[in-house]
Order: sequence, then C-alpha cells, then structure tokens
Amino acid sequence: MELALFSAFILYFSSLIAIGFYFYKKQQTAESFMLGDRSVNYYVTAVATQASDMGSWLFMGFPAMVYAQGAFQLWTAIGLVLGMWATWTFIAPKLREKTAQLDTLTLSSYFAHVFNDESGTIQIISSCFALLFFVFYIASGLVGLSLVFTAAFGISYHAGIILSLVTAALYTLVGGFVAVAWCDFFQGLFLLGAIVLVPITAIINMGGITPIMQMAQLKGISLSLLSSPSQMASALFLAASWGLGYFGQPHILVNFMGLDDPKKMHLARMVGMSWQIIVLSAAGAIGIVGIGFFTNGLAHDQLVFINLAQSLFHPFVAGLVLCAIFAATLSTMDSLILVSGATISQDIYKKFINPGASNAQLITISRIGSLAISAVALWLSWSNNTSIYELVNYAWSGLASTFGPLVFSSLYIKGVTRTAGIAGILVGGCTAALWPYYFTSLPLLPGFFVGLTTIIFLSHLSKK
Repeated sequence: MELALFSAFILYFSSLIAIGFYFYKKQQTAESFMLGDRSVNYYVTAVATQASDMGSWLFMGFPAMVYAQGAFQLWTAIGLVLGMWATWTFIAPKLREKTAQLDTLTLSSYFAHVFNDESGTIQIISSCFALLFFVFYIASGLVGLSLVFTAAFGISYHAGIILSLVTAALYTLVGGFVAVAWCDFFQGLFLLGAIVLVPITAIINMGGITPIMQMAQLKGISLSLLSSPSQMASALFLAASWGLGYFGQPHILVNFMGLDDPKKMHLARMVGMSWQIIVLSAAGAIGIVGIGFFTNGLAHDQLVFINLAQSLFHPFVAGLVLCAIFAATLSTMDSLILVSGATISQDIYKKFINPGASNAQLITISRIGSLAISAVALWLSWSNNTSIYELVNYAWSGLASTFGPLVFSSLYIKGVTRTAGIAGILVGGCTAALWPYYFTSLPLLPGFFVGLTTIIFLSHLSKK
C-alpha cells in the first residue's frame, strides 16, 4: 500500500520540478523572474489566481469546520465567492493598468509610486507587515502537508515539514513567476477533479444522502445554512470576515499584475469564478459527507478528506487523490515564497541597500530572501500546536487589514495623502495582528475598517 502511495507522490512531484527547470533559462531579468514580464495568458491567470488562494485550508481546514459545526460554516464559502467576484471586477483591472504604467513589481513599490514616497517609509513598513503574515501563511501550508505525509506514509511530522518545504522551494526558486503560474494552473485543474470525485464517490458508496441526514440528526449537527433567522447577522459577519480579504492579498493580486492582456480580464474572471464555485462547493460537501460516512467519528477533524480518500480508493488512486492536497497547498506556498523574495529584493535590498543592483543580483537576493522567510515559517510550524484554520485566518486577516484599505483607497478615493496611507497600514496591520490576543471574533473586519477609516479621516483632515 505505501509503495503505491509513494509512487503516486513521486510522479506528481517530479512533474512540478520538471516545470520549474523548464522555465529556468527564461528568467533573465528581475521582472521576468518576479512577474513573468506580464506575459501570462488569461486562463492560466484565472486558475493560478484561484489556486494560489486556497492552500491546505481547502481540503483540511474548511471541511473540518463544516464536519464539526455543520452547514452554517458554508457562509465562509459564500463570502469568499462574493469577495473574489468584487476583486476580479473592481480591483484587478485597475491594479493591472496602474502597476504597468508605474512599472512596479510589488504592492509596496506600487504604494511608494502612487503616493510619491521617495523616503521609502511606505515600502519598509508595508514590507515588514507582509513578511510577518507571509510567515504564518507558509507555516499553515507546512502543517497541512506534514499531516498528509504522516497519514499516508506514517513518517514523522517534522520530516514531513522538511520534505514539503524542499519541494515547494525547489521549483519556485528555480523557475520564478511563470513556472509558479503554470504549476498553479496544472495543480488547479488537478485538484478540481480530485475534490469533486471524493464526495460524489462517497455519496454513491453510502447509497444517497439519507445516511448523512440521519447521522447529522443523531450528532446534533445542523445541515441548514441558517438554523434560525437570528443567525443572519452572524452569517453575514462570517461571510464578510473572509470575503473582504481578497482586496489585500499580495500573493493573489500579483497574478492580476502578470496578465498579458488587460482586455481579457473579464474572460479570466469567468474562468476563475467558475473554478472557485465548484471547488468550494465540493469542499463543503466533503465536510457534510464526512458526518454520515464516519459514524464513529474521527481522531482528527482535519483528516476528513484524507480518511475518505483512503477508505474509498485503491492505494495508488488514493495517492493521486491525496496529491490534490499538495496541489492546493503548494499553489499557495509557491506564490507566498515568490512574493516574499520579491518583497525583500525590490522593497528592501534595492530601495535601501543597493539601488543600482543588477538583474542577476536582484534575482539572487530574491532567492535568498525566499529561503530565509521559509526557514522562519519552518521554525514557526515545528511545534504543531496550532490548527491550519487558525494560522490561515490570522495571516489572511493580517494581510487584508494591512493592504486592503490602501489598495482600495489608491484606486477609488481621490486625495489620499502619504501620511494617511502610512497610518492606514500601521493601524490596520497592528489591529489585525493584536486582535486575536484580546478578542475571540475574527480580526479581519475590525482591522480592515479601522485602517480604511484612518486613511479617509487623515486625508480629509489634511485637506482642511
């Protein structure tokens, strides 16, 4: 059994690394390595953008919440769909146009150009916040992948973390942005098939949805989106607490910046939104199916997809299906690793240390920076005392609160000042970073709106 599983994993990882080396010689400039010379077509952009969003949360964190708490958690998916549609429609086209006009490769350098900040204050502050939350995001991926290695092969948690990081870093640092985009495209298609196959097979295996409904009733788990009208406020809060996050995710927004033809953004939106709706529906279905399939419960809620795959399929097929978790996780980790390196190279090294750095130097610094951030994430995930859901929620909320208000303001609010922009980053980022230590509610909404209010208020004050 382990040999069949291992063969599936080796086949999958070899394909990713081959893509990375294929694009290795095409990375001659910093822009080609970090943004692919803005040459990625619309369908690759669409799937890569959506795939870089999900991570192990899609297969482990989200189904676990639905499995444990019922269909009310599907409001998270509803919020994500609405938030992604708004981002594709109102943020992506303008951001692609303005970053191309200003010739900027990162969000931090874009802010510096928009607000004419020659001092580099905006770049250094936003870069520090970005790297902080990137570490938590990458750590969530390492935790998810190590759990797969442990469940599939019985290897230690720490060995699984190291194997996961080496794989993600290898093809990312070798091939750059275009390799990451194409890897994410293929991984997005692959995980789409796997995540749909598992719940459909499980329902057929159980003879329909009746066993699910009966077991949910016995366990006291609601399969309704709203158990009572009074839950509507909580449902909307949950949806908004995830959906607004797209406005400020650098590893997602960078895909919009790399699109070859801005006029095809609407086609990319159509493909990307279709992919997202199918994938999130299937992920929610996995959690609901697990309620009826595992009548005696699970040792760990986050393993509901893994245990379903191992119970339903031949070991080799199960191995390929489990590779879908790697597809989701690596497609997020590779984007985060790449953007981390670009941030260190462009917004710190080139701005403050060596303004005249050559392309070769910038690519080298980008790779070194990526490895450094990955090493910190490795250290953070080493103890295995935090759930994937908690790590993703903290990183997602932090990035959204730091960058989201200023991205929106820079595109749609006139007269935003440099001081207001800096204050918005500081207030939004600090609110999201500290909120979980004092309150139990999700930190995204407080951080986002406090940051946006700060930007608007100080800009208005400066006008007066």
